[in-house]
Amino acid sequence: MKFSINGITIPDTAMTRDATTFVRDTESDLLFHHSSRVYYWGALAGRRLDLKVDAELLYVGCMFHDVGLTHEHCSCDKRFEVDGANAARDFLQQYGVEQADIDKVWTAIALHTTPGIPQFMAPEIALVTAWRGNGCIGHQL
Repeated sequence: MKFSINGITIPDTAMTRDATTFVRDTESDLLFHHSSRVYYWGALAGRRLDLKVDAELLYVGCMFHDVGLTHEHCSCDKRFEVDGANAARDFLQQYGVEQADIDKVWTAIALHTTPGIPQFMAPEIALVTAWRGNGCIGHQL
C-alpha cells in the first residue's frame, strides 16, 4: 500500500524510487524527512491551486533541494543550492529526461532559498519553495 497524505502519493516510477534511495543514502534522517515533507507540501499546494505539475519532476526537485548540504555533494566553492541542483541534473540525465525539464528542476533547487522569484516561474519551480509560506504563486493570480 502506498503512503498517502490527503490523497498525495509519491509517483511510483523507477526514477522516483531511485531518487528516494539516492537521497536516503546521502542525507541524514533529518534532511531526508524534511525533503519528503517539502514534496507533500508542494504537491498539496499545487493541487489546491489546480496547477498542472509533473509530479516526478516536483518530487526529484524537492528530494534533492538540500543534497548540496551533504559532504558527498558539497563542492565547497559554490552555494549549497547550486551543488544540489548539479547533483539533481546529473541524476536526471541518467534517465534521459529532456533538457528543458532538467533545467526546471535545476532552477527550482538553485532558487529554493531565494524569495520572491520562484513563485512566478513554472509550477515545478514554484512549488519546491511553497513550503516556505512565501505567499501566493504569482503566475496563477
